Amino acid sequence: MNVRSVGLGIVDTIVKVFLVIVAIMLISKYASLAYSYGYNIYNQLPASQYDTRTVTVSITDSMSVGDIAELLENRGLVKDKTLFWMQERFSEYHGMIAPGTYELSPSMTPDEIIGIMCASTIEADKEEAGN
Repeated sequence: MNVRSVGLGIVDTIVKVFLVIVAIMLISKYASLAYSYGYNIYNQLPASQYDTRTVTVSITDSMSVGDIAELLENRGLVKDKTLFWMQERFSEYHGMIAPGTYELSPSMTPDEIIGIMCASTIEADKEEAGN
């Protein structure tokens, strides 16, 4: 065994250990992020518990849920637009947000905000079912 093969073996081992450490760090980071999002989808907190001011928000037909989430984040009504998008996606109101102008508050939970923006769609569905 010569010095060159021993040196290459050591370098090879160091590279493999480095790659394993990087993989463990990435898995840990993204597992933690996934857990955080999963937990917060159902454990909804308002953007600001004590801020009871109302904010007027206008939703148009052409806006996607992502656009609405970004608008709500910019207005201080939700903390995280991606989390809001997921909360809408997994809520009972998925796909029911109606265009209109709404009075919302940072003290509302995302589910309450989504419920308000879906109220006219729910009412229309009830009327349609009644006829």
